[in-house]
Amino acid sequence: MAGEAIGAVIMIGRGGHTPQEMLVAAAQRACTLDLISALQRQGINRLILATPDADWLPAGTPVTVDRDPPGDFVFGRRLAEVIQRHALSRVLYFGGGSTPLLDDHTLSQIIAMLDRPPATAASTPDRAALTNNLHSSDWLALTDALDALPIIRQADRDNSLAWLLSHSGAYNVHVLSGSRPATGMDLDTPADLGIVARHPDIQPHLATAVRHPLLDSLPVQQIARIAATPESHLTLIGRVSPQAWGALNRATQCWVRVFAEERGMVANGRLARGEVRSLIGELIRLQGPQTFFKTLAEMTQAAIIDSRPLMAACGRWPDDADRFASDLFLVDSIKDGWLRDFTAAAREAPIPVLLGGHGVVAGSLYALVETIERAG
Repeated sequence: MAGEAIGAVIMIGRGGHTPQEMLVAAAQRACTLDLISALQRQGINRLILATPDADWLPAGTPVTVDRDPPGDFVFGRRLAEVIQRHALSRVLYFGGGSTPLLDDHTLSQIIAMLDRPPATAASTPDRAALTNNLHSSDWLALTDALDALPIIRQADRDNSLAWLLSHSGAYNVHVLSGSRPATGMDLDTPADLGIVARHPDIQPHLATAVRHPLLDSLPVQQIARIAATPESHLTLIGRVSPQAWGALNRATQCWVRVFAEERGMVANGRLARGEVRSLIGELIRLQGPQTFFKTLAEMTQAAIIDSRPLMAACGRWPDDADRFASDLFLVDSIKDGWLRDFTAAAREAPIPVLLGGHGVVAGSLYALVETIERAG
């Protein structure tokens, strides 16, 4: 089989110790188990799991465990190390929670690119890569991976990997098209879990992991009902994907108000350099979060908010425990004062508000749209 020479590298972290962090980690691990089964169905048997902790892995799982060494973790250096150690030329890279809705057909398309890279013009490089998102990649298929090691080592996180390969001039980077957009969904935050939990195509391990009472606080069903109601009003705030917004417009008859800002803030380094700016964040600073949500409620019936640009624009980047606690409205668990006040105001808003990361206005929004369409 052509796919036998292809190696798949799945990278998954340890996760934190708070209930909200453990919830996300458990979902990512479950997603990984579903992915391993899917790869096997495609004939990919060279499976490498790069992780600091494989104790959760069921006995007999057909993977090679490559344990993270002690010391600071740098994504690019670690991925390059795994590729080099296992001498992988054609590579499928996946983050541990990057494939919750990846179906067999789409996976076969990704593998086909490695078997038959897209034709390139004479002026473009022959080396090829395929990803779900150029600006915020969650998975990547790569030819000539050993040649890419110097570029891969520069990536501080997987979101910037496709961007770096593209801007290196050495790789012809393609974004997967012609497939279900929801296959670009990634499990980064509790809000992503709340959305995928209601999707009809959720895979078995993940379906079990997201049956959790902490997710009951998320107004996913309320927002879906509002979006599905003709002439209703829904607001999207943050790094809104124009394609996901368009999908929502095509699938529903609701009025959508969009405030899109700071797309690509991670991939091009604005976050790391402290250059993130937010008009919505400035409005919240001037009005205070309670007045902001009161004003917002006068314009819309529900809101989906990518809160990370708001945090960064305020000069703060709370840890996972705080960010996930905010997404779940666990106000008393939040250490950061600004985030605690913002979350309390969102929880008390006159309208349902869903807080999360980039996914809630991108890949997870696609998944929400599919859920609405299939329910209708």
